[in-house]
Amino acid sequence: MKILRIVFVLISFCAFAKAQNASPTKAADQITFELGLGEHQQINAVEVTFLEVMEDSRCPKDVDCIWAGQAKIKVRIVEKGLKPIEKEVIFDASGKNNILHTSDDVVIKAVHLSPYPKTTTAVHNRVYYLKLQV
Repeated sequence: MKILRIVFVLISFCAFAKAQNASPTKAADQITFELGLGEHQQINAVEVTFLEVMEDSRCPKDVDCIWAGQAKIKVRIVEKGLKPIEKEVIFDASGKNNILHTSDDVVIKAVHLSPYPKTTTAVHNRVYYLKLQV
């Protein structure tokens, strides 16, 4: 009976971790675009540059994990007339949008880092893209 309870708890953990990988929903009136590693995008008076992937420990799509993992990236935000700011952004199982910049006329959010890991693709072969929403 004790073993049955332990198995049930482990299965529940796996199901919970899998459910947390759902992608966030997007409103129809918002603009989304992707930045490749090292690329930048000018949005009004703000320039966003995707600098680096610091960590990617997200659970691969084709594996059941107890912990969903996370990805950590670094971006640079340069607003006209102000000094550049570097921010670390964490993508985890919560699926929350990470706000990179807010001003009177624009809100820039980091919403997704792709590709999502798979065991069939080596880490050094991944070409990362950061999806932004304005």
